[in-house]
Amino acid sequence: MKVAVIAVCLCLALIASIYAQDPVPNVQVTAGMYFQNEEQVFICPIDTNIVVANWRDYVDPYAGLLCSIGRSTDGGATWLSSPNWLLVSSSSYQSDPTMTIDEDGTFYMAFMDFRQTMLFTDSSFILFLRSDDLGATWQGPFMMSEDHGAFFEDKQMITVDNTGSPYDGTLYMAYTRYYAYDSSMVMFTKSTDRAETFTTPKIIGPSIPLPGCANDRQAGHFVKPIVLSDGSLIVAYGLRKYDGCTSTGEFESIRMVKSTDGGETFTEPVDIVATNGYAQVDGGINVYTIPVGDADITGGPYDGSVYIAFTNGNADDVYYHTDVNFMRSTDGGESWSEPLRINDDPLGKNCDNFHPWLIVNEDGVIITLFYDQRMDPAYYSFDAFAAYSFDGGETFTTNQRISTVSSNPNDLKDASDINKGLPYEKAGKVAEYIGITAVHDKIVAMWTDTRNGNSDVYSAHYQMPFLKPRLYSVENNAGYSGLSPLIWSTCWHEGDVTYRVQIDDDSLFGSPAIDDLVSDNAYQPATNFAEDGIYYWRVKAYRTAEADSTEFSDYWSFLYDTHEPDSPILLSPGDGVTTTIHTPTFVWSYSNDATGTPESYTLELSTDNTFSTPETINTFEGLTDTTLALDTPLAVPGTYYWRVNHLDQAGNESGYTTPYSFNYITFVCGDANGDISINIGDAVYLVMYIFKGGPAPDPIESGDANCDGSTNIGDAVYIVSYIFKGGPAPCCP
Repeated sequence: MKVAVIAVCLCLALIASIYAQDPVPNVQVTAGMYFQNEEQVFICPIDTNIVVANWRDYVDPYAGLLCSIGRSTDGGATWLSSPNWLLVSSSSYQSDPTMTIDEDGTFYMAFMDFRQTMLFTDSSFILFLRSDDLGATWQGPFMMSEDHGAFFEDKQMITVDNTGSPYDGTLYMAYTRYYAYDSSMVMFTKSTDRAETFTTPKIIGPSIPLPGCANDRQAGHFVKPIVLSDGSLIVAYGLRKYDGCTSTGEFESIRMVKSTDGGETFTEPVDIVATNGYAQVDGGINVYTIPVGDADITGGPYDGSVYIAFTNGNADDVYYHTDVNFMRSTDGGESWSEPLRINDDPLGKNCDNFHPWLIVNEDGVIITLFYDQRMDPAYYSFDAFAAYSFDGGETFTTNQRISTVSSNPNDLKDASDINKGLPYEKAGKVAEYIGITAVHDKIVAMWTDTRNGNSDVYSAHYQMPFLKPRLYSVENNAGYSGLSPLIWSTCWHEGDVTYRVQIDDDSLFGSPAIDDLVSDNAYQPATNFAEDGIYYWRVKAYRTAEADSTEFSDYWSFLYDTHEPDSPILLSPGDGVTTTIHTPTFVWSYSNDATGTPESYTLELSTDNTFSTPETINTFEGLTDTTLALDTPLAVPGTYYWRVNHLDQAGNESGYTTPYSFNYITFVCGDANGDISINIGDAVYLVMYIFKGGPAPDPIESGDANCDGSTNIGDAVYIVSYIFKGGPAPCCP
């Protein structure tokens, strides 16, 4: 028992040391008796002392569910809040509060207003409020549309064009329209008169299938409009999975549409990325593949880039859990980067990260907030964490803990706890989103917190942190040949930071072999190390304008390896052989790098014996086995050449082997049994086929030895005459 207690204490101490940092002051925003969640928050760009937020609020058992509004006049240090009583009717509820702000400081708030029964034969309204005095008072409600059919409007997200484009000041909204038989469409509308009127909503996402699931089901959900720096508009959304006619609650991809004419027309939907749907994390918290994002409209080095973050299910060693992934596009959404993991909790742990929010500030810094379980050794309770990118999303900083107390999922309240009588139980228990805002280096984050045994809204107001570097490459414990740079995260605004890189064969760095200052977040060793072996590296950052520094990063190790791996030995197809197999299997010898680093192989297959004509070469990279079975048939008969290169994890290569060649033919005339030779066995094969019901020659033309257009006993006689009597060789029709 003592050993176990000591182990737990050591584990807790290790976690505390890894994530040690100055705590960010937390402020309770709400003090309601019941529960609140689903927050949005914005700092006013023309007076950063003004911060306005909204959230979903179960104010009391009688008033039901409303959207409350909070306002701070001291940058987020203190808050005043009140429920929004502006309802369509006294029997209405509110939900899904969202918010945006224009460059002049006009706040816009949207929320869903619906009747208590929440039947699909009823309707929900989408209402807007507007504040022209920095959130002190609100005008409205303005109704998005009075067209209420047998559907339910949901998850409305809003943004405004602040780019100075021809569409500057246009308020955009995208949302989900639900129908009774579990299907949904992505809808869009806009306002050019400050939310007082809106265009007729139109479909921009999956169209509704026929009732009764008569065709394939598609449903768009969690829609996010993003204005790019040229005034174009991207609308991203999650595509839900179906099992027959029923939604699984999971998501199969993130899709997007784009408009370049102020939302008048949109492109056809295209997939950005396939996703691994995930239903719940610990404690019964629903998680969703929600694309959240923003664009760089700053005019800086990353102007025009568009970014999204989302929760994604990922396999990590023996665990399958959720990570917060990030993607960027630098060409207006035409192409996207591979997903990057924002959260930096240790791999190989059953730690979930979920519910991200993402913004870009006036300096082009990407700022993210998300929930994370790493502080709990059992990976059950969660905290709010943040991460930042100063290089356009190439790297993200070491994650920063924002909440000072972990939240226990068991303390998250739901509608049944206070006997609301609502038809849904908990809306994901922690709801569906959180919020973060910034103007330059001033940041306010907002999330749902249970430290009081209830679901309360908490916030933190703080300056942009200067965090220790996060190491990216080469990966920890990987092989390294010194040919590529070591890379870590940027820690501060470009041009205002330098980095100290230390490399040593001693993890204590008592006398570093390399101790250099660099101005970029990459380091290419100028000289080779004295000998192959294990080395350790770490980095710290200096803010040049203020001469302060971060801690050193956590150290990583690499195996310095300059040994060229053994050259493979080609085995099959053998050099010069002839085959009729149109999907041959290539086999070469196993060779082991002396350092023991993981092996991979690259195989090239070509009709060019010099491998100098790229269009004739098929390349198969990253092979970890010493066999490769072609899954695509060889295109045409002829001579093919193949060779193999052996690579180790450090980047060393054996170089390509001398090529082997083989001849691919469709069949040999008279070769009835397919052994690529003509002998008495072919005559016997034909006799068995003709008189005994044996298998037919494959192809059948290979048995037509006498070229009379049919395969019969005459062909067997023809083959016998060729073999034993010196008759003419078999021919083909």
